[in-house]
Amino acid sequence: MTTTSRPSQHPAAEPGAAPAPDGRTRLRRDIEGLRAVAVGTVLLYHASSSLLPGGFVGVDVFFVISGFLITSLLLREAARDGRISLVDFYARRARRLLPAASLVLVVTALAGWALLPRSAHADLATDVASATVYAVNWTLAARSVDYLAEAATPSAVQHYWSLSVEEQYYVVWPLLMLVVLALTRRRRGSVERWFLATAATVLGVSFLLGVLRTASDPAAAYFTSHTRVWELAVGSVLACLAAPAARMSRAAAEVLAAAGLGAIVVAALTLDSATPWPGVAALLPTLGAAAVIGAGCAHPASWAGRLLGLGPLVWLGGLSYAVYLWHWPLLVIGGSVWDLGTWSSLGLALLAVPLAWLTRHLVEDPVRFHRGLVSRPGRALAAGGAAMALCLVVAGLLWAGAPRLDGATGRGATALVAEPSADRWEVVDRPARFFTRRGPLTPDPAVATEDVPAYYDDDCQLSPGETEVRPCEYGDTDGTTTVALLGDSKMGQWFTAFDAIAREEGWRLQLRLKSACSFTLQGLEEDCAPYARNVLDAYAADGAPDVAFVSQGSPADEPGLLEGHREALEELMAMGTRVVVVDDNPSPRRAATYRCVERNPGRYGRCDTPRGEDVDGYGSETLALLADRLDLPVVDLDRWICPGEGACPSAIGGVLVLRQGSHLTDTFVRTLTPMLHRELSEAGVARTPVEQITVDDVPPSQVG
Repeated sequence: MTTTSRPSQHPAAEPGAAPAPDGRTRLRRDIEGLRAVAVGTVLLYHASSSLLPGGFVGVDVFFVISGFLITSLLLREAARDGRISLVDFYARRARRLLPAASLVLVVTALAGWALLPRSAHADLATDVASATVYAVNWTLAARSVDYLAEAATPSAVQHYWSLSVEEQYYVVWPLLMLVVLALTRRRRGSVERWFLATAATVLGVSFLLGVLRTASDPAAAYFTSHTRVWELAVGSVLACLAAPAARMSRAAAEVLAAAGLGAIVVAALTLDSATPWPGVAALLPTLGAAAVIGAGCAHPASWAGRLLGLGPLVWLGGLSYAVYLWHWPLLVIGGSVWDLGTWSSLGLALLAVPLAWLTRHLVEDPVRFHRGLVSRPGRALAAGGAAMALCLVVAGLLWAGAPRLDGATGRGATALVAEPSADRWEVVDRPARFFTRRGPLTPDPAVATEDVPAYYDDDCQLSPGETEVRPCEYGDTDGTTTVALLGDSKMGQWFTAFDAIAREEGWRLQLRLKSACSFTLQGLEEDCAPYARNVLDAYAADGAPDVAFVSQGSPADEPGLLEGHREALEELMAMGTRVVVVDDNPSPRRAATYRCVERNPGRYGRCDTPRGEDVDGYGSETLALLADRLDLPVVDLDRWICPGEGACPSAIGGVLVLRQGSHLTDTFVRTLTPMLHRELSEAGVARTPVEQITVDDVPPSQVG
């Protein structure tokens, strides 16, 4: 299956009914056609980004449409009745959105349970639950900055994120309109002007936040509500301006509609996943959609309006909500079963159209137009609540059946020791005898991504954008010798072993770790150098560690990285710190090994890493050059991770070696603790005599 880096979007779910110049309500065929264009771009992009590299701009078009239509409905109600009924509003939303959304969530959860790898079940359960309560965008935002999620596959309900953003907006926006109504009853001036001022304020603040957050953390900015609601607010502003827009001349409407449609097409064809999003670039499709809709307020039968109003587009626009709901689970779950190419992905995604037609006629319309639910808003809300409760029950059952870490420990690397009583350990002859090829593994591959060092739970690895120095200390906190771990998660993966050794040696263990950041004053992400500078300044003020262990996973071709590394370590060494390099572990350039093992029971050898696939580790070349230039000792445990002359095994001694694509499982690191301790003793860093370190000195699991 071809997947993309831009998450899924959803079409505006409200029917394309909007005020006409004469004040009446009519179906806007141009808006229905615009929804078809938007859902078509999304579908093509998700089938393969090569088909339409900027197809993700559909989300911006959808948000503008939804903001315009919903605000138009609320404005008409306020003008007609002098009030806004929240009960009626949310009852309409429940009848329109929940039948199809709940159906797809339940079907996706059941299909995911049957067809997705067991490793995906827990996340799918979490996502179904958060999608049910319209909060999945925040779940995905948190996961997007999770450095441990590097090899995670897309969620089968990831596409509900935009529906969540929309519904969060429509929790707040009607309340703001009610406040405006209450405050303006005794004031002069049109209430529409106050609505316009409120919508424009929301637009401006959210747009500014979106631009700033996109610059600092684009992955999270893509999902979070406060960085996206400005696009809905564009539609709300346009709804407030519908009356003056209706007085536009025919010539102006023709130009505006054509320019708006052209802007959307240009955005879809020229932008791609490398474009920072949402940011200033998002103005192109957003304002393009606003231009089409605004022109249609006066002359919906413009050239562009007639094109969008063609029957097939109007028909697809009417199905766009259900098409959107079905297409992404088809691609994700189908891609887990079959190896999909571009055209097979497109064919699978197009199955969403007949499914959408059936959903509309068998589920959506019967509920939406049910007399008892239309006339009794409270009953509609109760029915919606029942549908949501069903989704939560299904998610709970999926969660209950998902695999869990059990804390067990196999022999792992200790199985490779030829003579445990020897002063120097050597790898056994024919180490492949101890490569596990079938049977149970620790951790279970289905939960390998959870087998991580405990310091993550203590928030002791900084995320992108964070540069403060945190007081994270482990080992013997009363010890007189201070030892620091410096670098990214490839240094942090050794924490459990270092923590156990620190307790034995009486070391106070400091963690100065940051995701995707080597300990460098140059290169890499823009916040890496500031963090390293803050660490060095803190050491200069409070005292530097006696020993610092350094590792990282960044390749040698990162501009400025090696020089920045050297500068940072020379400054640290000038403070009296002894620096030791820990070599990067073998890191296959392939899909997640743990998923491969899970999908090949009894044939784990298929998941081994052939020699030549960068088996020395991404960061090894940089670390070797650094050690050579600064004459630093190097701790290298690769012979216990990838022994022999053949491929690097996926499992040794009953223990899975890798979790994410390049990180060792915490269980395997625990079995490497005696080897690491002996290396440090032989290097004169640790005081414990080598002969006192045995294969039994494996720290227990902290799970449970």
